[in-house]
Amino acid sequence: MKKIRWGIVSSGRIARQFASDLQYVENAQLAAVAARRLSDAQQFSQDFNIAKAYEGYDALFNDEQIDAIYVASPHSFHFEHSKAALEAGKHVLCEKPLTISSEQCKALTDIASERGLLLMEAMWTYFLPALQKAKSWFDAGKIGQLKHIKIDFGYPMPYDPNSREYAAELAGGSLLDMGIYPLAICHYFSGDTLRDMYVRAHLADNGVDDDVVLMARSAGAQVNLASSFQCRLENAAYIIGDRGRIVIPDACRASSCFLYELDTVVEQYQDPRKSLGYEFEARHFSKLVLDKQLESPVMPHKLSLLLQTQMEQIKALF
Repeated sequence: MKKIRWGIVSSGRIARQFASDLQYVENAQLAAVAARRLSDAQQFSQDFNIAKAYEGYDALFNDEQIDAIYVASPHSFHFEHSKAALEAGKHVLCEKPLTISSEQCKALTDIASERGLLLMEAMWTYFLPALQKAKSWFDAGKIGQLKHIKIDFGYPMPYDPNSREYAAELAGGSLLDMGIYPLAICHYFSGDTLRDMYVRAHLADNGVDDDVVLMARSAGAQVNLASSFQCRLENAAYIIGDRGRIVIPDACRASSCFLYELDTVVEQYQDPRKSLGYEFEARHFSKLVLDKQLESPVMPHKLSLLLQTQMEQIKALF
């Protein structure tokens, strides 16, 4: 089987998780890594048995032996690194959020389209079998008419204005870092935009949001979403209809889901995967490259732009 040769931008936690899961992807090969410091790239390459380690990113982008780039740098660098990779002729899978503004998002997708390259936001949650099973129950009408969507994601993050999570210059804040998950999962089920939004946000000392609560309507249903750096939230998704409800524990990295009729579980699913869950998006992306597709039908450009626009609308209500 032909394999897509991957290069990774960054040597941080998410990059390590993605690299670890590539071992389960039959149509992918991890071939290179780049970091700001050569020592970090070299350590990463040793840990994952990667042939090439680069200091800085241009050498990776210009490596003719690399087909696709996974961008795992901080949010504020997503546009810069993805743009450079695309201009070097590489397909790009970029961590969420794809960019930090709708203008950047549109510019990036335009570059990819003009150059005939695949660009996809790495919304790995959409590719998890548990979430897809839950969606099949929803599409089959097993919960009846949609009435409520409740999703949140939060973990306590000690305040440090220089950290990736809080630094304003790195586009920190719970909305972009965590809130994009509830927004994306909400749209996955509702298929609709958010209307009549009401937002309450708490700002850290440097003005970065560390807790956000959103109430809105979508597809005729009541929507309650939240993200937080202040505390651990339930981190679950509840998709509720007039005949039943779907519960997805640990929804952003879901490995199980449950279908209820009132208080009774009538169906359940448990994902037997050995990986963390990044393998599914990596396999999907690699297949799209091999099939010469320029957009993902699961995570198309228009959906990335919608999520960017929604986050801008929410921030305007802080």
